[in-house]
Amino acid sequence: MIVRSFIVFLLLFTSLWAQSPSSAAGSAGALFLRSGLSTRVAGLGEAFTAVADDENALFYNPAGLANIKKGALALNHTQWFEDIKMDNVVFGYNFDRKFGIAVSISHLWMPSLMGKDAYGNATEEFNVSSSIIQLGLGYRIHPSLFLGVGIKYFQDNLADITASGIGIDAGLYMYTFIPGLTLGLAVQNFGNDIKYDAQLEKLPLQFRLGLAYKIRGIPWRIAVDAYKSIDTDISFNAGMEYTFLKTFSLRVGNQFKNNQAFQPGYGAGFNIANRYLVDYTYYNLSDLGNTHRIGFTFRFGLPGVKIRKTRPRYSNYTITRSRAPLHLRYQIKGDRLIINWGEVRGARYNVYAKLAPDAPWKKINSALIPGTEHRFKKPVKVKGAIYISVTAVVNSVESPFSKELKVELP
Repeated sequence: MIVRSFIVFLLLFTSLWAQSPSSAAGSAGALFLRSGLSTRVAGLGEAFTAVADDENALFYNPAGLANIKKGALALNHTQWFEDIKMDNVVFGYNFDRKFGIAVSISHLWMPSLMGKDAYGNATEEFNVSSSIIQLGLGYRIHPSLFLGVGIKYFQDNLADITASGIGIDAGLYMYTFIPGLTLGLAVQNFGNDIKYDAQLEKLPLQFRLGLAYKIRGIPWRIAVDAYKSIDTDISFNAGMEYTFLKTFSLRVGNQFKNNQAFQPGYGAGFNIANRYLVDYTYYNLSDLGNTHRIGFTFRFGLPGVKIRKTRPRYSNYTITRSRAPLHLRYQIKGDRLIINWGEVRGARYNVYAKLAPDAPWKKINSALIPGTEHRFKKPVKVKGAIYISVTAVVNSVESPFSKELKVELP
């Protein structure tokens, strides 16, 4: 009941805010809370809600932290326009392949600004900076459904004025019935108003809804996000990532906003032995100038899991690989051969046959089987026995072959 209420809450509020006009445009403070902090995700146009497959899920959809397959320590640096800089460090970890956690510290640096009095005369320089400390948790409640929550403490320093507060994030990540297609949903920066001197400002409450598709057999991912903040109109982010030789990645992405020219960002990544990663993203904002981001990530093994020294795999779904079906049995009715097996939760199935114990397997179904029974026409030219095996498919990942079933044909 709690899980169902949580999902309904996310869907309801995301839908409402995605459709409402931004009558409060420009009303929110703590702007650093809505800044992109990941080098890799910047190259995807900030479309990461339904990708969320590493420690960067902390910043976009905490439910995706359950996707972490290796521990990670990442550093990101952004050289923004007007000599504004952003730096952050994030640590991600996964316990027992179900429970993921990440913590991050981020800081925004700005050059000194010159103060002015009521008459426009220069007074003295002052400093502006912002900091965020974040903690996020993601949990896999079902092989196809993850939930997550996050909490952040932030502080803005504007000359001699300091404002701080706490924001809450919540997210959902789901593998859909379409193999390779994932859905993400997140609500961010939920919290009380913050006070700047004598002025109260709202947190930049944000809603994200995303879809991502990873093409099976091809290391190519496409992602799209719908994004809505309390003081902005709805916008769309889109990005693509292609990895070749299991080492080099190329990315391109763009944020589509009202009255904004097409200004895509371009990114690249280099993966060394699935342990050391270097990412870079560049984009040019016509009215603000060039922006450069660079990130370094060190990955390490989780408890009881050896780090592969071969090149990394691409599948996002190895974490949910199922067992093989059990209790295979058969019956013959007229000219039909009926195969039955025990259920594997959340799975669809493939049925294979061969004519001899040492012969190769051949799949006999044209599409995945949703139930635990398959009927087909009995072979008429085969005498003696045939051998049957069944596999379970969960989230596009196929299980090992089941124990062989020997079918005696009359």
